[in-house]
Formats: sequence, C-alpha cells, structure tokens
Amino acid sequence: MTEVTSAGAWQRYEDKQLVAEGRLPWGFLPVVHIQNIAQPYYYEGLSDVEPLIPMQDELNTRLSDRASRITFQSFKMYLGKGIEGFEEKPVAPGRMWYTDNPEAAIEEFGGDAATPSEGLHIAEIREAMDKVSAVTPIVAGVLKNKLGNLTSAVALRLTLMGMLSKNERKRFTYSDGLKRICRMVLEMLDTANIYKTRDEDRNVEIIFPSPLPENMMEKLKEAQIKKELGVPTGQVLRELGYESR
Repeated sequence: MTEVTSAGAWQRYEDKQLVAEGRLPWGFLPVVHIQNIAQPYYYEGLSDVEPLIPMQDELNTRLSDRASRITFQSFKMYLGKGIEGFEEKPVAPGRMWYTDNPEAAIEEFGGDAATPSEGLHIAEIREAMDKVSAVTPIVAGVLKNKLGNLTSAVALRLTLMGMLSKNERKRFTYSDGLKRICRMVLEMLDTANIYKTRDEDRNVEIIFPSPLPENMMEKLKEAQIKKELGVPTGQVLRELGYESR
C-alpha cells in the first residue's frame, strides 16, 4: 500500500491500483521536517553519530587487538628451581611445595605486561570522541579527576561549553519545528470547526529551562541592583518569575 499526499489532495494505492482519494482542506502539506543539526543545502542535516564512526572503528580495532593479546599471549608461566618433580605438580590455589634445597625458588614470568603506549592510544581515541560529540565524561556523570569548586554558574558554563553550545543549536532548530507543528494543528482544528482560532492566536512560544543550576541568592542580588538602577519593579518581578500586580 502506498499513500501520496500533497498540499491539496491525497491518494491511496494498493498493488499499484488507485483505491481511494480525496481533497485536503488545509491547503498545505502536513509535514514538518526538523533537522537534527542544521546543515545548509542538505535536507537531512548533520548526524551526531556519523562523525564518530571512523574513531569508533579505530577504538574497536585497538580493543580487539588487546583482547586477542590477552587471550592468546597473556598467560603466566612458572620456572621452578631446585624442587623435585616440579614439572609433575600442577599450579593451583593453596598448593604447597616442599624441598630441602635452600637455593630453591619459583619464578613467575609472562602474563599481561604493562603497555603504556596502547593504553595512551585508547585514551586519546576516547578523548577525541568526547570532543567531536561534545558529550564529555562529566556531562555523562563520569568523574575521573578532582574538578574543584563548580558551584559557580560561570565555572559550570566554561566546563560544559561544548555541550551547552550544541544544546543551544538544537533548541533553536527544534523550537522552530515545534512552532510550525503547533500552528498546523491549530489551523487544522480551526478548519474542522473543532477549535476556532485566529492567525495571531497560532503563534506559540517554546521555552526550554536552563540546564545550569540557578543560584537564587545571585538572582535576588541582581534584581536588587537592577531596582536600584531604576528598572521598573514589575519588570524585575517578571524576570524572577513572579506575576506583578
């Protein structure tokens, strides 16, 4: 089954045969396209994930190499000196060996040796992925090092600058799309005589709360300073979220 919709009519086809059609009373195509990240001259926009694919492939390769090395090469071996029948005694937890030879010794070698360059390379790939995606570990709630005092909104803004700028771009894109959706829905309801509205009544404002925590004392001090500078009381109250009467 295939449905074709235009600004003025719609048609339904089943097995390439027209089975139903009708007129659309709205006068516009009821579709709103919202790009994930706006990209000029492209319909689909930018993806959050696509730029990460090459780095994810590199990370998977390095992790697979390390898993292969650990599986096939990182086994421990033991060299027994001065112990009779050592080759016939299995190595197991709680196993004891007895000998009268004071020069006897058991040396362990092999195992997973430290590879600083490999660990550094994997860490650098992950840091690059964080930079490209703008989702740093601290945003995801992963705290590795001591961050210091981040109670200030300015300090948080500097720390989360990449994520905040990305969030702001998406707010703008999605706000515009949601406004168009609301306008279309209200216009459809008006045409169907379900909910009558005028053109100016269909303007919708989208408000997103700030992702940063707000310090109420700082806002009150700022409001007090504005009032001392002569800003009208009603405007100061509205900025604080109170209805002025």
